Amino acid sequence: MPVLDIQTLTADLSHARARWQPRHTGHSNLSDAAKKNLLGVVVDPAALAAAMAPQASAAPNFAPAVDWRNRNGNHVTPVKDQGGCGSCVSFCTTATVESMASIEKGQRLDLSEADLHFCSSHGANCNGWWPDQAIAQVKVRGIPDEGSFPYSAAFEAPPPNPKCIVVPGRDEKAVKVTTSGTLSNVVDRKNYLTNVGPCCAVMHVFNDFFSYASGVYHHVNGADMGLHCVQVIGYSEAESCWICKNSWGSSWGNGGYFKIAYGEAGIDTEFPFWTAQGVVLPSGRGWQGWENLGGQITSKPSAVSWGPNRIDVVARGLDSAVWHRWWDGSAWRGWESLGGQIQGAPAICAWASGRLDIFAVGLDHRLYHKWYQGGWSGWESLGGTLSSDPAAVSWGPNRIDVFAKGMDQAMWHLWWDGTGWHGWESLGGGLSSAPAVSSWSANRLDTFVRGCDMHLWHKWWDGSRWSNWEDLGGVLSDGPGAESWGPNRIDVFYPGQNSHMWHKWWDGSRWSGEEDLGGTLSSGVGTSSWAEGRLDCFVEGTDSAMYHKWYVR
Repeated sequence: MPVLDIQTLTADLSHARARWQPRHTGHSNLSDAAKKNLLGVVVDPAALAAAMAPQASAAPNFAPAVDWRNRNGNHVTPVKDQGGCGSCVSFCTTATVESMASIEKGQRLDLSEADLHFCSSHGANCNGWWPDQAIAQVKVRGIPDEGSFPYSAAFEAPPPNPKCIVVPGRDEKAVKVTTSGTLSNVVDRKNYLTNVGPCCAVMHVFNDFFSYASGVYHHVNGADMGLHCVQVIGYSEAESCWICKNSWGSSWGNGGYFKIAYGEAGIDTEFPFWTAQGVVLPSGRGWQGWENLGGQITSKPSAVSWGPNRIDVVARGLDSAVWHRWWDGSAWRGWESLGGQIQGAPAICAWASGRLDIFAVGLDHRLYHKWYQGGWSGWESLGGTLSSDPAAVSWGPNRIDVFAKGMDQAMWHLWWDGTGWHGWESLGGGLSSAPAVSSWSANRLDTFVRGCDMHLWHKWWDGSRWSNWEDLGGVLSDGPGAESWGPNRIDVFYPGQNSHMWHKWWDGSRWSGEEDLGGTLSSGVGTSSWAEGRLDCFVEGTDSAMYHKWYVR
């Protein structure tokens, strides 16, 4: 069948008084064979008949409209792209598990569709399957994080392509669900979406759907190309439609999302909605998160620990003041306003139990200091003329070192030695970000910056002199964060070009490669450690909330 002409389709939509608008997309221009490759639902007739058997519905208990992207926070993970593979069932199932982890556990997860599709009972191929089968595999095997098996890796050399890749410790990283079900009655579907969370759905895809741009879709022209699985994230009674997330990338549709009229394409008449609940997170080893800690922040968070099972985090709020949130060993407390009028992110460090020192750049480009020791001080000016957020660390009692970018793009250093403040001292370099600093022993400092070439650069103090700058590579989209959990150990984190959090570490003898830890960051990374083998990372999400990811060795 020839590609639908957009002008003809637009005229047909106008004649039909349709509520949606088309456009050329990469998908609308595909051949029929390539389009059918995207539609990976293989019906289980017996399971379908059982799921759609008539049954009594509960009393209506639903809202006029629901969208889980804005329902006490955003519980819908970013749109992904299944490519030219019939893996839609695995994508919609994984998206639903991710949403339920956010709703039930407060965890912002990025799970591996590749593991569910290519490493499960489905097998390493691009054929389709049935949602019941995919959800059953989540119950039994679970799904590890995306970093364990990125989707693109299934198609990389060497062959076969696609392939299954299982990393060591895969089972310890897997997220499972304990409960699943189907919803056939429309009232039950709306009740569930209102009170529980998103679902999986199956629909017919007609040729005009590939050209969808916005509005409430219904079929106007074009042949039935096959069956497709999507995530239902809400509905609107005013518009008489379901709100759905697709897996064809964010360039398709309305940023990867679409609305579809009630009763259209069999989405609520021929097929049920599938549910997955009772999220079971991994045992606690390895990387965990993302956890939504709320707030409305406008900067990178900064974090520190003054002792075991204690974390203090600060960030700039919408009012340009410093806001404080802390973990006391049993629960997160705050947010607490610490005042001030700052630009950029604050920095925090601690040189003793119960002691906190906060640094921030004021609107006059000077460095300001506030501390806690039984109570909060006022703000004091420490001068300087700075063009970045500060970074601060303590390598011993009553010792603080502060770093920031100056107006000359060099890194500048100020320090407190227990008797007074000293500096500012220029350490050179050509910075394109705020610095980060860590210390793994007394009189040892390791600083990190993004250079003008977007690489990660490293400069250190060994107790007697400053080193030259060392190029550690990478491509950073914002400044780094750094922490040490023990002697001769350094962990560095930064946002990459894909807005994920990336990790690089020094193990005492060499630098590691880069590790992709997922997430969708809109800031740099703040990090702390309260024990050997423990790391806590904090970022600003795309919804301006603060998110937390942690590592336990």
